[in-house]
Amino acid sequence: QVVDLVSHFEGEERIAPRFTIVPYDIPRGCAATYFPEANVLVPVRSVADKSNTPVSKSVVISIRPVTEESKQT
Repeated sequence: QVVDLVSHFEGEERIAPRFTIVPYDIPRGCAATYFPEANVLVPVRSVADKSNTPVSKSVVISIRPVTEESKQT
């Protein structure tokens, strides 16, 4: 199935369109992606305390079916 990945941070949604779901043995409720393809999901204002780098290992996302709008991107 092709889906859009949507990250949520401080009321803002960031969308990574048209990802293909592949079953993999990871904990329930988790997702894994490749980078840089999923960089768009990482909010630049969400940073690590000491290094001040974007926190790309812990991004809250939703998975939703592809929309007509995302099919065009």
